[in-house]
Amino acid sequence: MSPADWFTFALIIFSATLGGILRRLSGFGGAMVMSPMLMGFFPLVSLIPLINGIELVGGFWLAKNWRVDPADRARLYRILAVAAISLPIGILIGMQFSSYFLKIVASCVVLLFSLYLLLKPHIKLLVTPIKDSIAGSGAGLLLGSCGFGGPVVALYLNASALEFKRARSLLSQVASGLALFAIITASFFGTSFTWVFWLLVGVPAFFLGIYIASRIDSYHLISESKIRLISIYFLMGSAIFNIAVGVFL
Repeated sequence: MSPADWFTFALIIFSATLGGILRRLSGFGGAMVMSPMLMGFFPLVSLIPLINGIELVGGFWLAKNWRVDPADRARLYRILAVAAISLPIGILIGMQFSSYFLKIVASCVVLLFSLYLLLKPHIKLLVTPIKDSIAGSGAGLLLGSCGFGGPVVALYLNASALEFKRARSLLSQVASGLALFAIITASFFGTSFTWVFWLLVGVPAFFLGIYIASRIDSYHLISESKIRLISIYFLMGSAIFNIAVGVFL
């Protein structure tokens, strides 16, 4: 492999490991870490299936431990159905811009999302089918243009009255469902499947991150509130780094 390929190899391992740690701790955020880091190294229609392929495989493993509450199943299907409709529109929008512009936009979204969670504004929403649909639509548009759609649904569920573990399970299942739709939809827009090779590199690294986070969680050394705080700072640091890289390089 060329030096550029080795750099890409190392970057995928690094970003996927960080993504696995965050996904295991909070139920989301894997793609939010990986996508901005890898933008500029892959075209959008290859980046989306690569990132979401890693997320999907990791989500299958987590699904056996995090079951969606029966009362939330209709909400899960509703969010995913609407997201599947808006996803191709998001891809078409994203393809109109350069990868470095999208990198900065995606990182800004992550940073604003993190700041929102950190400041904890007292906004409470009653979850309804209409609001589920709005969240799903926004998630699909963001996923298609930036490679991740979790922030929209995460903000929605964070403002709800659902308890942390219940919301985390629902959010994790939404992330896995979005990943599956993203892979299928992006494949219709792209003609190259070289991302499959890099997928084989990223999946083991993602599982390494999940394992590291699982060991942390198994010792019960960190409370749920601290897990939230660590995840937020994790995302903020990643976003600031990627914005700096996008601006100066």
